[in-house]
Amino acid sequence: MQEILKPEILIPAGAGIAGLIIGFLVRRPASGGVPQRVVQRAPLDPEDEMRGLRRNLQMVQNEYSELSQFLMTLPDWVRELNSNDGRGGDAWQRIINTIERLFKAEQILVFKTGADAQTLTLFDSKGIATEQKRLFATFGKGRIGWVAQQQIAMDESDFKTKTPNIRGSLDEQADPRLRTDLCAPVVAGNQTRGVISLGGLLRRPKEEKKILRMVTDLLGLSIQNRELVAKIQDSAHRDGLTGLNNKRYFTKELADMLLRSQKEQSQLSLFIFDIDHFKKYNDSNGHLQGDECLKLTGRLIRSSVRKGDVPARYGGEEFVVLLPNTDKATALKIAEKIRHTVEVTPYPDEHKQPSGKVTISGGVASCPEDAQDSAGLIRCADEALYEGKKKGRNKVFAYRATYLSGEQEGQENRTTMDAHRPGGSDVQGQ
Repeated sequence: MQEILKPEILIPAGAGIAGLIIGFLVRRPASGGVPQRVVQRAPLDPEDEMRGLRRNLQMVQNEYSELSQFLMTLPDWVRELNSNDGRGGDAWQRIINTIERLFKAEQILVFKTGADAQTLTLFDSKGIATEQKRLFATFGKGRIGWVAQQQIAMDESDFKTKTPNIRGSLDEQADPRLRTDLCAPVVAGNQTRGVISLGGLLRRPKEEKKILRMVTDLLGLSIQNRELVAKIQDSAHRDGLTGLNNKRYFTKELADMLLRSQKEQSQLSLFIFDIDHFKKYNDSNGHLQGDECLKLTGRLIRSSVRKGDVPARYGGEEFVVLLPNTDKATALKIAEKIRHTVEVTPYPDEHKQPSGKVTISGGVASCPEDAQDSAGLIRCADEALYEGKKKGRNKVFAYRATYLSGEQEGQENRTTMDAHRPGGSDVQGQ
């Protein structure tokens, strides 16, 4: 598996920027963008010459002071970019201030690549009018699009030295009011994720392209790092067979949703079900076919739940669906929809099942109506599930409280299922 790009790896890269910038300052006689003193052939008055030297020295000292302040905070910036604990925020939102402190640019444009991987959309900016906020660029067209396509940093001299044919394409700017004096791509995983464009630079380091490219590379590495971490976390939350959330993730989400439900005084429902006679299906068709049965059931669940619902494989052939902000009546309708979808969907070799089809039985319980904690909610849904088993399978039931007399409201007595479910998951053969 590709190694995650951790801050310990990226901070030395940030230090490289520091060394590069300081080296440029030492070699440069004065700040770019500021009119330089013209060397006169005639002898100068010593006092005038001294005053000029003091002015130049002051400009260099001011620039050095500002850059030194940035360099002192650079390690923290790199660390924040790659923070995975939520403190780092969005890496894209930190880039404007960083570039402003380096280049003193009058115009800064931050473009992000769209889902089609061919269009760039303005994400953040400095120094443009409000009506220009909705800007787009296309890969290969205009200076911004060209940099995105070629994945190279370019400045004004680079743009002007291209062939006439290419210069014609470069002049197709998204908006004539945009100024692209210096431009660099943000690349992560060999893909262009965006472009940073600068115009009206008041500070011009000697190796400005390399400095900007180092900053955008750090941003690209941060994006790649976050994506890798998210991918690993998602993999840890997924059931390898069905692609649904696993029991561990479901347990965490249930606890979080219960707290939110109590805080917001909203309803939370749980649907739990298993595949009827799954052991017989395995015995008749083999375990490989049984795995395919579970995979198909997982796909049917995903296609039946709403956005925001949390489906998961609870264990064996048992599944659960968390239904936030959902009362018991609505949850029962969703559960019935899933049951019906499974019933009418053809499964391989399902004719060998006792009913001639693959079916499910399930139960629904709600918080705070039936229980106010995780264990209680699962137990209530479980009891409702086994009511469906008792009534012939291929049914879903909503939980109803048992009275002291042992009778249930409008239903027959239920039996507690804890003794029938070792480990709380395996109900094969029911």
